[in-house]
Amino acid sequence: MLIQPSITTGILLALAALGLEKEKPDFSGEWILNRQASTLSPGADAVQSGEVRIEHRDPRFRYKAAFVSQTGPLQYEYELLSDGREVVSTQQGVTTVSSLGWEGDALVAKWRIQRTDGEMKISFRHELLESGRRLQAVEELRGGGRDQDNVWIFERR
Repeated sequence: MLIQPSITTGILLALAALGLEKEKPDFSGEWILNRQASTLSPGADAVQSGEVRIEHRDPRFRYKAAFVSQTGPLQYEYELLSDGREVVSTQQGVTTVSSLGWEGDALVAKWRIQRTDGEMKISFRHELLESGRRLQAVEELRGGGRDQDNVWIFERR
């Protein structure tokens, strides 16, 4: 029996619609900065050590970081949904537009920060390497007089 190409295509589309596509990576875990494996621009290169905790239950992504640098400690956290939608917030005259979305197996967080003295854009492309034992976060920062390109490498705890 000869199967028509349109029938085969229809079957494949139906299977994809049923959710049989490749599962997205889960970034959950505790991660320790591997400073020697990281490549950091001037300014970011003052970071000496760091830990990141990620709680990821797609679409919810929660990121909490604590770093130690030559200039002192730095801590921050955020929570976004990986649906790619932009979220706008304004605090003390600063408007921030945030989004988180999938690009293949990479999860990309983006911020556009508008201040009275100009705009800054930050993006982090998160990818799991070495069967999930390593997290790579490629950072691009533009504006605010601090353009940077950083590759942060973390080891799973």
